[in-house]
Amino acid sequence: MKLDSGRSAARAYSKRMKTLNRMVLAGCALFVPLYAVIRLTGGSAEKLERLPDLLSRVRTPIVWEVPPDGVSYLHFFHGDPEAGRKFVLVQLRLEARMKIGYAVVPQCFRLVDDEGNQYYPLSRSPLFLELTDEFFLDQDDVVNGELLFEIPQERSSSRLLFDRYQE
Repeated sequence: MKLDSGRSAARAYSKRMKTLNRMVLAGCALFVPLYAVIRLTGGSAEKLERLPDLLSRVRTPIVWEVPPDGVSYLHFFHGDPEAGRKFVLVQLRLEARMKIGYAVVPQCFRLVDDEGNQYYPLSRSPLFLELTDEFFLDQDDVVNGELLFEIPQERSSSRLLFDRYQE
């Protein structure tokens, strides 16, 4: 008899410990994120309201666009292209939504043609002549400029890509 009462007491103790562990785990799941949010915002309701915007800025630090009529095909741009090639001049608007910790260089941009071939802008693009071939963006900086590409005569541009360039 004493053996059975010892086992039932051990089972009851084990059951209570499992319940306690679940309660502690649930409390941590609720309070740790709450604590992190309070620490990030300093307890300020105004900062808390700006948190979704901050997360959006981190996900998309640079917003860029080419206007609908922003692509021009040229046979002359301060000189002739190589034989069998043409120039593509792309108008561009860049907006930094937060401070960018890397340099914007010509290799950040790539023009993709209708066959999927990629081309880097020429270093004599108006954007890089105006701002140099390596520039940095701070939060809320807006840059308007033009990129110059040289592609084969029979190709047409499909889209423009922008990525951080790392050697």
